[in-house]
Amino acid sequence: MHKFLNALPLLAIAGLIWFHFHQPDNDKPKLAKRPSETESLRCQVVDGSVYDGDTFRVKCDNREQKLRLCGIDAPEAKQPLGIESRDYLRSLIAKASNKVIVVEMDRDKYNRTVAEVLFDTRDGEQSVQEEMLKAGMAYHYKQYSSNCHNRSAFDIAEEMGRSQKLGVWRFPGGGQRPWDYRKQNQS
Repeated sequence: MHKFLNALPLLAIAGLIWFHFHQPDNDKPKLAKRPSETESLRCQVVDGSVYDGDTFRVKCDNREQKLRLCGIDAPEAKQPLGIESRDYLRSLIAKASNKVIVVEMDRDKYNRTVAEVLFDTRDGEQSVQEEMLKAGMAYHYKQYSSNCHNRSAFDIAEEMGRSQKLGVWRFPGGGQRPWDYRKQNQS
């Protein structure tokens, strides 16, 4: 009985994944949700400003700011899939005509705005973080996701990418995590 109880969380995630992939696209649940209209800003992504898979510049209310995506960490440029991760983020932003919805969470030590970011699709709003995780182009950065409204959705999205061996999950154990890479390569 004890082993069965330990397996329940994994069975729940497996059920959600099965449910997600066995529905027509327009019926698929959106895992991440915007907390409220008043807590968000509609912004324009500055052309050519996607630096990597988790950082870019936006212009909101005539104010430009550098954003760091809350709750995820993408491979660094010199890591395997670093450039692909950046390009995937660029493609998501381009698909949204460079228009995003920014939900500010915090500021990091580099004075970047840490935010959850969504974009409009014909089926409703979609989370940039969720899409990056489902494609295996980023990792859920759990130690820095406690302020993210959608951190539980990030777990599910990452499991979807992992279960299909997409992106970083093609490598044994998911490859080297960006936070470990940065620590190893500090100057």
